[in-house]
Amino acid sequence: MKIKEVCSRTGLTERTVRFYVEEQLILPQTTLRNGREYREYNEQDVAELIVIADLRKLFFTIEEIKRMKHTPAEIDAVLGAYKQKLAADAASKSAIVEALEGMNIALVNDVFELAGQLRNVSQNLPLPKTDIAPNFGRLDPESKEDRERQYNEFIARQERQFQMGKIIVYTIGVIHIISALVSAVSDFNLFSLILQIAIAIALLAGVTWVRYFYVFGAVITLLGCLFVLFDGEIMGMLPAWIIVWIIVQMVYSVAASILLLRSQAVSDFLYAQKNG
Repeated sequence: MKIKEVCSRTGLTERTVRFYVEEQLILPQTTLRNGREYREYNEQDVAELIVIADLRKLFFTIEEIKRMKHTPAEIDAVLGAYKQKLAADAASKSAIVEALEGMNIALVNDVFELAGQLRNVSQNLPLPKTDIAPNFGRLDPESKEDRERQYNEFIARQERQFQMGKIIVYTIGVIHIISALVSAVSDFNLFSLILQIAIAIALLAGVTWVRYFYVFGAVITLLGCLFVLFDGEIMGMLPAWIIVWIIVQMVYSVAASILLLRSQAVSDFLYAQKNG
């Protein structure tokens, strides 16, 4: 299943799911296609995500969850340390709350006075581990902003790529349908009309192999146009606008074939249409 369905079933955001994947809390099936990574989630992944979210709500750290998942024999040790940590946190927070209740908060004018009134509590507490051994790559605001910006730029590029592929495919599909309808007016063939429209709809739905029907048709069109252009007798009988129309058909056939087979935007759009 795709990430949208996973989010719907777990109540998690796409960014949260991706974060858990990056932390290797779950390992969905991953495939590389045209240099891009695609992930496929299964029922086990969904179940694990729900469990991970539940444990995170209980203040288990990523490392603690990872340790318990990867080494179940260490669950007892993790729970023992977790219980002690909760007890210490509860005692510390209780002391802080008690000190705050004994203060006249309205008279606290700056951080110096605040720290002074709470010093009896703070002097018995350690610095947070992140302050003692900071991870600058994670905590540095500029680095975080850069990662956020890069992520948003990546999503924007993906969206532009998808929209470009959509425009190309829909344009080719609509032109194909119009061409089939025009041909039916001059030479009606119900089977041919239904087939041509079905091929166009299949392309719009993301059926990738249909592209080769288009390319085959384009080759036939191109050969027919070349035959006409190189036949002096036929060319002499044709008005100028028909010759221009033949050249336009040739250019369109070549361009459509190249886009359908070589465009990364088209490939991405068709893959998204097919796989959701």
